[in-house]
Amino acid sequence: MGNITEKKYIGTLSQKELLKLYSKHVNGPKVKIFKGFGFAVIPGVRNNIYMKTLDGPRKGQPPMEIINCRSSGGVFNLGHRHPEIIKTLKDAIDGGLDLGDHMLLSEWRALLGQKLAEVLPGNINKTTFGVSGGEAIDTAIKFSRAYTKRKSCVSAIGGYHGHTGFSLLTGDPEFRDTFLWNNPDFKQVPFGDADAMKKTVTEETACVILEGIPATGGVLIAPEGYFPTVREICDEKGAMLILDEVQSGLGRTGEFWSFDGGLYPDDKIVPDFVVCGKGMSSGMYPLSTCSYKPEIEKSVFKEDPFIHISTTGGSELGCAVAYKMIEIQSDPNFLSHVKEVGEQFGNGLKMMAKNNPEIIKEARGRGLMWGLEFYDEMDGQLMMLHCINQGLLLNYCGNNKATDIIMPPLITEEDQISEIIKRIENALNKLIELKKS
Repeated sequence: MGNITEKKYIGTLSQKELLKLYSKHVNGPKVKIFKGFGFAVIPGVRNNIYMKTLDGPRKGQPPMEIINCRSSGGVFNLGHRHPEIIKTLKDAIDGGLDLGDHMLLSEWRALLGQKLAEVLPGNINKTTFGVSGGEAIDTAIKFSRAYTKRKSCVSAIGGYHGHTGFSLLTGDPEFRDTFLWNNPDFKQVPFGDADAMKKTVTEETACVILEGIPATGGVLIAPEGYFPTVREICDEKGAMLILDEVQSGLGRTGEFWSFDGGLYPDDKIVPDFVVCGKGMSSGMYPLSTCSYKPEIEKSVFKEDPFIHISTTGGSELGCAVAYKMIEIQSDPNFLSHVKEVGEQFGNGLKMMAKNNPEIIKEARGRGLMWGLEFYDEMDGQLMMLHCINQGLLLNYCGNNKATDIIMPPLITEEDQISEIIKRIENALNKLIELKKS
C-alpha cells in the first residue's frame, strides 16, 4: 500500500489499492457485485450534478465523468458541494459551532425547528432530530405508540422506510428475514388501494406509514384522492398518519411536500407526522427530522423529557446547513424551476415509452422523481448498466426490479436535462440491440 499524502482527501491511494482496502475492511461482497456490474470505481472529484471516478472501471480505461441521476435518494438534491452549503458549513465552524450536546438546550435546534414549522402544513410545529431517516421513522412509530397506547402499524407492500428497528418492520420480507425480524403487529397492504387500507386499519392500529411516492417500490403514483381517503380512515379509527418524505419531499415533486399539492393540487392533507432524512443533509452533514403535532409531545415527554434522545442527532452544524437548505429549496423560484425541468424530463421519458411500447411499460413520476418501468425485470437491471456505460448513474428499484428510478439533482438545468434524456435514449438503444442479438 502507498502512503496517504498529507492534506489530500481525494486520491489518497490508487483506486486499485482502495478497492482492496474496501474489500478487506468494509464489505467484500459489495466490491464483488460492483466488479460484476463493471462499475468497481471510487468517486473522486465531484461538483454540481457531476462526479469523476479516480480511475476507469477496467485496466487501461480512463476515469469516468458521470452525471448523478441517483442523487443518493435525495441526499444530493442540491447536487455535489453546493457553494452556498459549503459556505454555510464553513461559516458555522468558524462562527463557533460544533456537534453540540444532545442533553442540553440548543440555539440551532430551536432555529431549525422554527424554520420547519414555517414550511410544514397545519399545526405540525414540533421536531425531534436524528441522524438517519430510519432513526426518524423509528421515532415516529415510537411516538405513535406512546400517544395511541396501541401497537399495530400498517405500511405499503413494496415500501421502504429504513433498515433500523421499527423502520425495518415496515418493509418487505426481503429486508427483514435475514435478521429474523418479523412482528405480527406490523401489517402491509397494496399501495394506492384505499379499500385494503380501510379493511386493515382498526381500533388497534397505532399508525399508518406511507411514502408520498414509494421509491424502492417502483416510483408508484397513488390514484387521485387516495391520501385524503387514508387521512379519513386514520381519523375514523384514531390512528396516526406518518408521511415519509425522505425521498419525495423537500421540493422533489415541484412542491415542497408531496402530500401538500405535489401529487395532485386538490389532494392536500395534514398528516400527524412528517419524516425527513437524506436531503436534510444537503450532501454535506447527516441530519434527519421527525416533525409532529404538539399534542403528541405531551404523551411522550411530559413525564420524562429525556425518554428519547439521539447522541449525534440534530448536530448544530447540521442544523445550520439544513436551515440554509430549506431557505434555498422552499423558495418559489426554486420550486418553479423544478416544475419546469421536471415537465421537460417527464415529457422526454413519456415520449421514449410511447416510441418503444414493446419494451417499456410506463414512464411515471412527478417533478424530478421518475420511474421507467419495463415489462421484463431483467431489462430494468440491464438498462441500469447501459446507463452507467453512458456516464449516467441511476439504479433499479429494490422492490420492483423492472423499474429504474431516475432522480436528477433539483438544480439540474434544461440543457443538462436534454443531455440526460439523450444518454437514456442511447442506453435504451443498446438494450434493444442486445435483445435482438
